[in-house]
Amino acid sequence: MRLVDTNIILRWLLGDHRELSQTAEQLVDRAKNASLLVTDVVVAEIVYVLRATGRDRQQVSEALLLIGRMEAFKYENEELIMKVIGLLTDTNLDFADCYLLAKARQEKLGLETFDKPLEKLYRLG
Repeated sequence: MRLVDTNIILRWLLGDHRELSQTAEQLVDRAKNASLLVTDVVVAEIVYVLRATGRDRQQVSEALLLIGRMEAFKYENEELIMKVIGLLTDTNLDFADCYLLAKARQEKLGLETFDKPLEKLYRLG
């Protein structure tokens, strides 16, 4: 297993750089059995870049789901990331708040925040 950096995934997803996108695609095509580990930090960076380049929440969620379906990739915390994707799709919370809410629910942890929408969703369970 190898860690994969955000830039590899973005070049593969976006196909926006002739040489690097082709190299990324070849890397993904050669990777077998979930050999590329996608950390939570990389997921956060993917979300940030996709949103900063004009992708809406649905497009970001679809991109993350595509990564999760690919044989080459394995999310570091797949169950948690799938819950985060659901929250991204179903709420107006940003990625960090979706992550905190999903983590608090999954681990049955308390959550301290000044963010009213996040607090409300947390209290709803």
